[in-house]
Amino acid sequence: MHTVLIADDEPWVVYRIREMIEWERLGFTVIGEAHNGLSALEIILEKKPDVVISDIRMPGLNGIELLEQIRFHDLRSNVIMISGYSEFEYAQKALRFGAFDYLLKQVDKDKLTDALERLKATLAEKQKVQKGLELLLDDLFEIFESDENVKLQNFLSSRGIDCEYPHFRFISCLYQHSSFPDAGETQPAISGIRYLRFRTGQNKVSFLINYDELKNPTGFLDFISGHLSDARCIGISGIGVYSTPVAKLYQESDIALCSFFTRPESRIIEYKPAADHASVLMGTILQIEVAVREQKPEQVNRLLDELSAECKERSMQIDQLCALYNQIVLLCYKYYSSTDADYEIEYMNYDQMSRQYRSVKELFGKLKAIFRQQTGEEPHISNEMVKKIIEYIDANFAEDIMLVDLSKKFHITVGYVSALMKKETGKTYMEYVMNKRLNLAKELLQDTSLSIQEIVERVGYRDYFHFNKIFKKYFGITPGKFRKL
Repeated sequence: MHTVLIADDEPWVVYRIREMIEWERLGFTVIGEAHNGLSALEIILEKKPDVVISDIRMPGLNGIELLEQIRFHDLRSNVIMISGYSEFEYAQKALRFGAFDYLLKQVDKDKLTDALERLKATLAEKQKVQKGLELLLDDLFEIFESDENVKLQNFLSSRGIDCEYPHFRFISCLYQHSSFPDAGETQPAISGIRYLRFRTGQNKVSFLINYDELKNPTGFLDFISGHLSDARCIGISGIGVYSTPVAKLYQESDIALCSFFTRPESRIIEYKPAADHASVLMGTILQIEVAVREQKPEQVNRLLDELSAECKERSMQIDQLCALYNQIVLLCYKYYSSTDADYEIEYMNYDQMSRQYRSVKELFGKLKAIFRQQTGEEPHISNEMVKKIIEYIDANFAEDIMLVDLSKKFHITVGYVSALMKKETGKTYMEYVMNKRLNLAKELLQDTSLSIQEIVERVGYRDYFHFNKIFKKYFGITPGKFRKL
């Protein structure tokens, strides 16, 4: 069943629309109603209905503004706009902002039924395309895993693709919205370039480029400037040949893409083999260790600030920063046993780092909070406050809530929020949220009317590949295969 929200500031209009249609016969179910634009938006953000039937004139937010908010939040709700105004400009504006249809009051039963039947056919076609895409993504997920050793030559020949040029690169692009061409197809040669295109996330596309680096080095740059101008940021792998593993090149492009975490001013980043930043900065880490051992918290704080500034100055790739971070985590485990403190600090890979933190400054702020916690500077938090924090997380775990957001909301440090979560739940904050999300996903997978991509979004993820990876790690099977059990 497709879900429907009806929004109109006149309750009798909502009642009439609700009663005039045989919803279940058409394949729809009404999940709620709203009498102003703000409450309608709250319900849409929470329940993500497939269809919104909305009046164009409402208090709080009018229908056009509500439609703009739906597009701003990149939601998939389809909007049928209704209005007592017959002026062409209203219909024109509604359709320009992506409304599925525009009906006049008094709403005619036959016209609304016709709109719903057309919308049902559109949604069925989208689901058909989405299921085909999910099969492709499931296949790619297995191949793009970092421990896979499928060579480019085998990957291409198994798909009947001949590539005439000797060199390959992966390019991974992040777009502002999911409005990019369909993926998974090969394209004809363009100025000495051939490419395969894959959708590797909700707003992410990766390209496998085949060209000749020696004879046509500028062709690769022309492809980027001519075909990827709409991409918000671009990560480029090193150069590969037929014997290079597919996963190696893809991961290099992904590391480069995630390195916008450390280099937000850049739009295009090319992967470089790891420079020896860690050994160069090891002197600072050794100084931090001495300060920790001698219990000099002010010196630890100062050295972490210096290290943070140095990392930003060097414009390190995110995998290099990750190696450095994990060295500091090792110090925590070396000098602070789990019996001394309940803190949340874990070894991370580059993907986890880019998702859990928003900046290098925030990352080092977390480290400073962890070390500061050992001095006993944190205030006492009542059991009632702890209960409120847990209840807030339980109600909002599908949203992108960072530890720093919780610390600001409840006026305690990031480190102390971490400690409370570990003490109260036995899990780190990220473990707790992931457990809630994945168990909800497991329940939603029983509903075959939902595509896996829709489930990914409902439980709070955006990247299909990231969701696939953690679902498989948690349950030992991909979501696509779990659904077939």
